[in-house]
Amino acid sequence: MIKVRVDKIFLGKVSVRDYIYKKALRKKESLGIEHGKEFMFIPYDKLKKAKQYTKDTFKSKFNGKDYKLVDFDWKPYKEENVDQGRLL
Repeated sequence: MIKVRVDKIFLGKVSVRDYIYKKALRKKESLGIEHGKEFMFIPYDKLKKAKQYTKDTFKSKFNGKDYKLVDFDWKPYKEENVDQGRLL
């Protein structure tokens, strides 16, 4: 699994750089996105369905490479409440 830490959630979406997304596809691995103490897991088979590319290209401050952002709907993992019953 490839893990990424993001700082912002904007309109219910988190953004990951395109080279990280492509790396997960190339290695056929899932993508783990962390924001604060919450975590979201996107399995490899759902990785292609969950994306939206931005049209803008950005330049890295550190190495000068260009990249785009890939947006995912933020749905953090939540454990089931064992005290709550289930409907049949």
